[in-house]
Amino acid sequence: TRFNGTVSAHRSFDARFYPLQAIHNIRNLAPGATVNDVVVTLIGGALRRYLLATGELPPASLIAGAPINIRAREDADGGRVQMMTLTLYTDIADPVERLHQVHEECLASKEYAHSIGARALTDLTQAVSPRRGSLGLRAASQTMLMSEGAAPINTVISNIPGAQVPLYLCGARLLCSTGLGAVLDDMGLVHLVPSYHNGISIGFTACRDMLPDPTVYGGCIHDSYEELNAAARALGRRR
Repeated sequence: TRFNGTVSAHRSFDARFYPLQAIHNIRNLAPGATVNDVVVTLIGGALRRYLLATGELPPASLIAGAPINIRAREDADGGRVQMMTLTLYTDIADPVERLHQVHEECLASKEYAHSIGARALTDLTQAVSPRRGSLGLRAASQTMLMSEGAAPINTVISNIPGAQVPLYLCGARLLCSTGLGAVLDDMGLVHLVPSYHNGISIGFTACRDMLPDPTVYGGCIHDSYEELNAAARALGRRR
């Protein structure tokens, strides 16, 4: 996609904020689904909308990379990070069907992750030092650029568990928080999804040449959320 290539020196950024309870309500559309499943489905819907509008949606689904910490309990200080791949099902128009497919995909991926000792989806910066993480990601991106095939991932999604109680600084309450991701060659769009006190944010960082209209893509995220939220409300009324 347009997000797989050599990045420029310029960045674009935006974020959307949602109540965690609404995300939990959306989970009910697919029994057993997790907050992570909803986030992946939401981002898949946003990418589908954006690339349809530009006439660039591939017939096959886009793939996301999600950092996982595979440090075993007996390991010394520090973390070992591996990138788990997830199908976004951007080839599916129906959001509820997409959520079901993402849930099944995540179940299969988690089974693989547990088999290699993965402990949890993690924020990359919590698992390794910033310098080591940057060097590792740059090496991975260079490997993808030198390979003859298509890039194995089209975007990155990193969940960041945050404080579930209000935080203060000098008496001022923190209302919300989001994050900036590391954009590298062949990984020109990164989503960070931190949670904080009954809410989550979906922040994205991109190469400005690849995503010159972050407000438009942010609108695609919100439209994808509203689509799922409307389906969840309809389900609640039927119950």
